Amino acid sequence: PDMYPGNCWAFKGSQGYLVVRLAIKIYPTAFTLEHIPKAVALTGNITSALKNFAVYGLDDEYQEEGKLLGQYVYDEAGEPLQTFPVMV
Repeated sequence: PDMYPGNCWAFKGSQGYLVVRLAIKIYPTAFTLEHIPKAVALTGNITSALKNFAVYGLDDEYQEEGKLLGQYVYDEAGEPLQTFPVMV
């Protein structure tokens, strides 16, 4: 609902999946991920931040296996806003 610490979209457990359906077909060049900085985290750490993740592209909502666009690592020690280029 907003950008305040604690109001995130949390996944239960250590793995999760997210599917975003767009109105038109796109050819992405990069993906950007943002997490709150350690300085404003209630606990003083951001261990809940996404770490290793992969992005797949699907041609339609019925496709079961997508095309791997890249595998990435969010750097907890880096900037809160990190951009990752499409690898494939």
